[in-house]
Amino acid sequence: MKTTRSIRFRIVFGLALIMVLSVGLSIYLTTVNQRDNLLDASQRTLAINNEMLNATIRNIMLSGEAPIANQTIDDFRAITGFLEFEVYRTDGTTAFNDYRTLDFVNEFQDRVMFDPTPRQERRILESEGFERVLRHKSPVIIRNEDTREMEYLFPILNYADCRACHGTEQFVRGVSHFRISLGGIYEQVNRAGTLRTVYFVSVGLVLFAWILLLMRRTVVRPVLKIGEAVNVAATGDLDVRVELDSDDELGMLGDQVNHMISGLRERRDLELRNRVVETRLQENRKYLDNIKEGLLLLDRDRRISDQYSVFLTRLFHREGIAGLTLPEFLYPDAERDADRRRELETFLEMLYTNTTAAMDMILSINPLDEAELSVGSGETIVIRADFLRIYDRDELANVMVIFEDLTDINRTRHELEEQRSRREAELEQIATVLKAGPQVFEGFLDEAELAFSELGTHLADLGRPDYVARAFRSIHSVKGTARYLDFPRVEELCQDLEELLAEIRDGRRLPDDAVESAAADIIRRLDAEVAAVRRLIDRFRDFAGGGRLPASPLEVFTDRLTGMVRDIAADLEKSVDFALESDLADIPRLAELQPSIVHLIRNALDHGIEDEYERLAAGKDSAARLVLRFRKADRQLVVEVEDDGRGLDLEALEKRGLETGLLKPGNHLPSQIVNMLFRPGFSARQEANDISGRGVGLDAVKEDVRAMKGQINVRTAAGKGSAFVLQIPLGEDSE
Repeated sequence: MKTTRSIRFRIVFGLALIMVLSVGLSIYLTTVNQRDNLLDASQRTLAINNEMLNATIRNIMLSGEAPIANQTIDDFRAITGFLEFEVYRTDGTTAFNDYRTLDFVNEFQDRVMFDPTPRQERRILESEGFERVLRHKSPVIIRNEDTREMEYLFPILNYADCRACHGTEQFVRGVSHFRISLGGIYEQVNRAGTLRTVYFVSVGLVLFAWILLLMRRTVVRPVLKIGEAVNVAATGDLDVRVELDSDDELGMLGDQVNHMISGLRERRDLELRNRVVETRLQENRKYLDNIKEGLLLLDRDRRISDQYSVFLTRLFHREGIAGLTLPEFLYPDAERDADRRRELETFLEMLYTNTTAAMDMILSINPLDEAELSVGSGETIVIRADFLRIYDRDELANVMVIFEDLTDINRTRHELEEQRSRREAELEQIATVLKAGPQVFEGFLDEAELAFSELGTHLADLGRPDYVARAFRSIHSVKGTARYLDFPRVEELCQDLEELLAEIRDGRRLPDDAVESAAADIIRRLDAEVAAVRRLIDRFRDFAGGGRLPASPLEVFTDRLTGMVRDIAADLEKSVDFALESDLADIPRLAELQPSIVHLIRNALDHGIEDEYERLAAGKDSAARLVLRFRKADRQLVVEVEDDGRGLDLEALEKRGLETGLLKPGNHLPSQIVNMLFRPGFSARQEANDISGRGVGLDAVKEDVRAMKGQINVRTAAGKGSAFVLQIPLGEDSE
């Protein structure tokens, strides 16, 4: 209560002090202002009277009526308030007290114009104000507050109508001196001051009472209510509230106090709940230590809380995961797994912020649905993570993540898929062998086994560019023949191996242990495919008693090649008419030529022949013509692959050669540009596809032809097509 009395005392004392100072200052200022106004009015009136008096005396003096002038001055002295009034000459003596002026005028007129009259008593004025008037030739006012009097000294100028008698030597002929009493003015001011004091004090008291009541209602009472509520809350009663109906600053303060009390109440309730939760957490800890599932909680900051199952640490081979984000926990290598981290962070952002969205819709983009993760020392596991939102009073508090280990299930599934794929591949192989006959595949199997065996035994040489280029050519040849023979699984695996070799060749990957392991895995699967085909052919051979199917190699070759052209053209969305022209019943060295022919035909389909729209725009038939010719000439087998496509664009090829560094800047002959086509690593395509663009093909053809001691020629015409001509020498028995 001491504080309450102190507040009231300060408010009352402050208001009283303000009112006293305000009333006193108002009375003082109005009194001073009234007094100054009355004095200024008296001064102005006195100045006007002086002007009138000077004009009257001057007119009387001009007519020679000095007695009248004296009488006029005496009349002014009789006015109430005038204590003294005299006219002085410049020497300080009073005027009209001798006959000097009268004699001067009579002599000036040369006749007796004025008669002598009684004179005033002679007096002398000696004062600083008199001297100031003569010196500055301007009026001087002297106000004496002690005697309540005012003196007024006004110069009498030598006007133009006075100079005829008095000459022009003096500018001031004399000084009028007034001395009046100010007592009446001060009495008037005092009387008015009393009335003003009564008025201002009355008004001040009314305002004081009104302001005091207003302060009590708007300040004191709300402050007391707030203080009372705080005191009650301090005792522990947090159900109290400040009831104020005002919307001013004190009303806002009351709301803040209520908010503070509500916060204290919520904190108290939260502490009680936390005690309950802590007890439950201790029980949950026992549960989490024994459960055989991976459970963890993400808090509001999306970090793993200390509530997670022990099974989780065994599954991921990692301890102390509390405080980590989920991406940090699952993907420890930030640089290697940067993309997967970003994907998971985006998913968690949606999970936390899009709380109105259906959970099923968000989980449809769950990146941890059957995700492969590396844990421990290179071990790979497959997990599925389910997410569950946990709310606290309609606010998302935690997200529970439940991990399921799918490693064994996924391994079994892959084994089943591998078996199914193997059965499908066997059926495809059987259909292919039945269609073409076992003898067609013998050369391919020998070539493939040799290529895979050489690559498998020289994996350590993958750091040598020359070996990588040679391996690339051999695998590319096997891939082309596999497509020609309709072995899609072998073709796909060769495509994967090509991609790996291309990454090594282009410097995108280093030939480390991981690369060698990946290459070895692909070679192992290719060996398995080739072995399966060989077993299948052996079974066919045993079934046929060692005989061969009646179809000739050329017929089988033509049939397979026609199917390959049809399939590739369909993939490239091109229309192609393929024809084989030959007057030979049997093609010498056909098995050796097959890879080169396949390369040339694939190259013509992908690079040489235009699509239908381009051909129609060039005035050609929509269907392109592709011809394979065999003939003998001068103990040589001549093989031509000719198309009526766009022909070689030597200018574009030259530009591509400069970009890849296969050509040096300068002028190049057409033969130099064409020869570049057969150099390792050259491709006219910027990006590779499963048909071409990896920088192998024609260089493989060149190597095969060189191995057969033959040569290659190229004919081309822009817009009309190209022809690749192989000349293979034959023995004398081939005539």
